[in-house]
Amino acid sequence: MHKKIIEYLTPMLGQETAANLLKHYCTRMRIAVDDIEPAHLPELARAIRPMLAVWLGSGGAVHVADEIAQLGRGVNAR
Repeated sequence: MHKKIIEYLTPMLGQETAANLLKHYCTRMRIAVDDIEPAHLPELARAIRPMLAVWLGSGGAVHVADEIAQLGRGVNAR
Protein backbone atom coordinates (compact mmCIF):
# COMPACT_ATOMS: atom_id res chain seq x y z
CA MET A 1 0.00 0.00 0.00
CA HIS A 2 2.87 2.42 0.75
CA LYS A 3 4.09 2.16 -2.84
CA LYS A 4 0.64 3.09 -4.11
CA ILE A 5 0.58 6.18 -1.86
CA ILE A 6 4.06 7.28 -2.94
CA GLU A 7 3.14 6.66 -6.58
CA TYR A 8 0.08 8.85 -6.15
CA LEU A 9 1.96 11.69 -4.39
CA THR A 10 5.09 11.70 -6.57
CA PRO A 11 3.75 13.82 -9.47
CA MET A 12 2.76 16.55 -7.00
CA LEU A 13 5.62 16.42 -4.50
CA GLY A 14 8.45 14.49 -6.12
CA GLN A 15 9.45 10.98 -5.11
CA GLU A 16 11.80 11.88 -2.25
CA THR A 17 9.38 14.33 -0.65
CA ALA A 18 6.48 11.89 -1.02
CA ALA A 19 8.50 9.07 0.56
CA ASN A 20 9.75 11.28 3.40
CA LEU A 21 6.26 12.64 4.08
CA LEU A 22 4.85 9.13 4.29
CA LYS A 23 7.70 7.89 6.48
CA HIS A 24 7.32 10.83 8.86
CA TYR A 25 3.59 10.41 9.34
CA CYS A 26 3.80 6.64 9.65
CA THR A 27 6.35 7.14 12.42
CA ARG A 28 4.01 9.60 14.14
CA MET A 29 1.19 7.05 13.86
CA ARG A 30 3.52 4.28 15.09
CA ILE A 31 3.02 2.20 11.95
CA ALA A 32 5.85 0.78 9.88
CA VAL A 33 5.67 2.10 6.33
CA ASP A 34 5.52 -1.46 5.00
CA ASP A 35 2.62 -2.26 7.34
CA ILE A 36 0.19 0.39 6.06
CA GLU A 37 -3.17 -1.17 5.33
CA PRO A 38 -6.29 0.33 3.74
CA ALA A 39 -7.83 0.77 7.21
CA HIS A 40 -5.02 3.21 8.11
CA LEU A 41 -5.59 5.48 5.13
CA PRO A 42 -8.36 7.73 6.50
CA GLU A 43 -6.30 8.51 9.62
CA LEU A 44 -3.14 8.98 7.56
CA ALA A 45 -4.95 11.29 5.16
CA ARG A 46 -6.23 13.45 8.04
CA ALA A 47 -2.75 13.59 9.56
CA ILE A 48 -0.93 14.67 6.39
CA ARG A 49 -3.53 17.17 5.16
CA PRO A 50 -1.98 20.19 6.96
CA MET A 51 1.44 19.45 5.48
CA LEU A 52 -0.03 18.90 2.03
CA ALA A 53 -1.53 22.39 2.31
CA VAL A 54 1.99 23.82 2.39
CA TRP A 55 2.63 22.53 -1.13
CA LEU A 56 -0.86 22.32 -2.62
CA GLY A 57 -2.89 24.99 -0.86
CA SER A 58 -5.84 24.18 1.36
CA GLY A 59 -8.19 23.15 -1.44
CA GLY A 60 -5.60 20.92 -3.06
CA ALA A 61 -4.73 19.36 0.28
CA VAL A 62 -8.36 18.48 1.00
CA HIS A 63 -8.74 16.93 -2.45
CA VAL A 64 -5.52 14.89 -2.24
CA ALA A 65 -6.19 13.76 1.34
CA ASP A 66 -9.67 12.60 0.32
CA GLU A 67 -8.21 10.60 -2.56
CA ILE A 68 -5.55 9.03 -0.34
CA ALA A 69 -8.25 7.99 2.12
CA GLN A 70 -10.01 6.21 -0.74
CA LEU A 71 -6.97 4.47 -2.28
CA GLY A 72 -7.56 1.34 -0.24
CA ARG A 73 -11.20 1.08 -1.27
CA GLY A 74 -10.34 0.34 -4.87
CA VAL A 75 -11.44 3.80 -5.90
CA ASN A 76 -9.24 5.11 -8.68
CA ALA A 77 -7.61 8.29 -7.50
CA ARG A 78 -7.36 11.28 -9.88
